[in-house]
Order: sequence, then C-alpha cells, then structure tokens
Amino acid sequence: MPYDEFLERYKAAQRGWRLGAVDAAEALTALRGVVPEIEDARLRQTAEFLIERWAAQLSPDARERMERAQRIAAEAELDAGDARERVARLEQGIRGITAVSRETADEFEQHALLALNEPLAQLANSWRADVGD
Repeated sequence: MPYDEFLERYKAAQRGWRLGAVDAAEALTALRGVVPEIEDARLRQTAEFLIERWAAQLSPDARERMERAQRIAAEAELDAGDARERVARLEQGIRGITAVSRETADEFEQHALLALNEPLAQLANSWRADVGD
C-alpha cells in the first residue's frame, strides 16, 4: 500500500473522530491492520507513530478533555439570541476550548481540541457580517 493511501485513511478517520462520527478504537484497529502493507519501512514507522500518538489521546484524561471541549462547542452553537449575543457566545466557546487545549502538553491533542474552534470561528464571522462588526 502506498503511504499516501494510508495517510488519506488516517486523516479521514481523524476528521470523523473529531466530529464524533467515527469510533477511534475501531479506526485505530483498522489502521494498524494496514500498516504492514506500507511498502517503505521508514514510512511504516511514521504510520505507527501517528497511530500511537492518536491512541495516546484516548486516555481517560484526554477523552475527558475532548468531551468537555465538545460540550463547550455545543453550548456555543446554541440557536438562541440576537446576532451580537450569538457572536459573544461563540467567542466565549472559542476561549473555553482554547483553555481546555492548554491543559495538555501533547501538541497532537492540542491540535485536535483546537480544531473544534474552526466551525465556531466561521459561525462567529458569519454573524459578525449580520451586525456589521
């Protein structure tokens, strides 16, 4: 298997997991199953490293941080209030998720948590356009 194909599968599984649509344990098992098929030994090691970094995020502490960040994101996206109130709530959610991401020294986990801010920022920008901010 070409490494690029593995990487595409890995990225798709990661995206799905961040969105809550993919079970990480199942995805990791599937990815581990294809690592031996990667032709280049160095790239096999890289794939194993990526898998183990993701697996480390599944610790109880990491799971708790992700669940907390997901709750913050859900609260920030509530469909209530006028445009200014929504922008304020979205900005508060972004700050909350950023604070959660600072609770870990693992850069990979930080990036996974901070990825939850992107849709909030997009929504905030959309609402700002409505109020002229």
